Amino acid sequence: MLKSSSGGGEEELGESYEVEADEMEEDSQKDTTVLLSGGNNFSDTYGGGDDESTLEGKYTFDRAVEHLGFGRFHWQLLFLCGVGYFAEITELVIVGFVAPAIEKDMNLSSVEYGLLGSSSFLGMTAGALFWGYISDRYGRQISFSLTVWMTFIGGFLSAFSPNYVVLILLRFTAAFGIGGMLPVDYTIFLEFLPTEKRGAHIVLVDAVGVIPALFVSALVAYAFSGKENIEWRWVLGIVSIPVGIMAVARRHVPESPRYYLASHQVEKAQEILEKVAEVNKTPLPVGRLAPMKREGSSSDSSSSSMHGKISLLFKGDTLRATTPRLWLLWFLTQFSSAGMVFALPKIFDETFQVSKKRIALDLLWGVFGLIPGLAIAYFAVEKSRKYSLAGYYLASGASVFMLMLTTMGFLSNEVAAIFMSIVLRGAMEGCFAILNTTSVEAYPTLIRASGLGNAQIFDHIAGAISPLFFSIFNDNTKLRPIALTVYAAAYLL
Repeated sequence: MLKSSSGGGEEELGESYEVEADEMEEDSQKDTTVLLSGGNNFSDTYGGGDDESTLEGKYTFDRAVEHLGFGRFHWQLLFLCGVGYFAEITELVIVGFVAPAIEKDMNLSSVEYGLLGSSSFLGMTAGALFWGYISDRYGRQISFSLTVWMTFIGGFLSAFSPNYVVLILLRFTAAFGIGGMLPVDYTIFLEFLPTEKRGAHIVLVDAVGVIPALFVSALVAYAFSGKENIEWRWVLGIVSIPVGIMAVARRHVPESPRYYLASHQVEKAQEILEKVAEVNKTPLPVGRLAPMKREGSSSDSSSSSMHGKISLLFKGDTLRATTPRLWLLWFLTQFSSAGMVFALPKIFDETFQVSKKRIALDLLWGVFGLIPGLAIAYFAVEKSRKYSLAGYYLASGASVFMLMLTTMGFLSNEVAAIFMSIVLRGAMEGCFAILNTTSVEAYPTLIRASGLGNAQIFDHIAGAISPLFFSIFNDNTKLRPIALTVYAAAYLL
């Protein structure tokens, strides 16, 4: 049965479904639940609701996953899932970098300029909601494949946009795919993971996505930047090519066996586990996969109808407290992060009055902040989700404040500003890495992609608002410190 354990007992997640408590899962995730709701954690274990010793000739799904460990299949999946984060980061960085050139080329107003950055987040918002539901309702695989193709096509064609309206529509299309890639990618990756070092492995998804994304984005921007101009069409076209390559590779990723088991398609789940075992060169436990037991209805239609049901995000005391807190965390984190990513090229341009190529080089240095930032997160997340996330928020807020000082008046110093942008980038990505881990662990299989997708709606809403917010204050550079102070305060909240 599929049960959810919380605080004073067990909360039913649906009329016929419960998540069985599992000791290893509880030890791994309890810090997440303390952080979000203050209650005890629940897990998402399937094995029939019976003690494993009573399952003659059968093994639970969690036992199979733990037995397979983290092998060759998981490393391949990790890199293929990292493309979602790669696409998001390149979208944010490149649009922020080329926006001034597009503004000049298309003679945009300040509102149109701000909308250029906001359109990406509006697309991600719609995509997160749509693809999160599709993934929970119809399976992970269809969303896993279609979202990356949509991202590639929209991104590549935007390089040929004849006017502003077409450009906005194509960036929205690419962002619609990106919005689905993030919740689906993290969901399918987690559902193949063993408990040991699960948080650290999720952090690695961020690392394999964001480090190449920033490096490629900055390198392409540098290559196609002159002293006073940026070849923005070349930049948009070239940075989309890696996404297209990964779209072809992702066709071979199988459906999540945990999703099949939750849908009572046990034989399909068994087949996928056997394929994973073959790739990892590790045998499965002796016997066959145990089905998930249900009470009441004998029809599978009731199981299908529960997948992706939004009301389940608030079912029980734990989720009722967890879901709003996740939404707030995502909103504040992205409001500050998107604002700073969008603002940095403009700040360097107007404060230090250097060439476009020099600005691209200055931003390239930010890549070096990712390595220590994510390395620390890799180890810290296994110690405590709560305190590691709090530490990264504090570091991010302090970095924004110090960056503001290094770009103001007599305190302005390009070297110091570059250094603080490096620290900020590492702290910022540490926040997202641990928040992704926290979010994807917070929900059971039936609503995992929808839960993460709905949380990221608030992430994308914040991202849509933030560039407009900065543009308003940046019209008068004397007011810019107000915007940066708000960004710093949002991290610290």
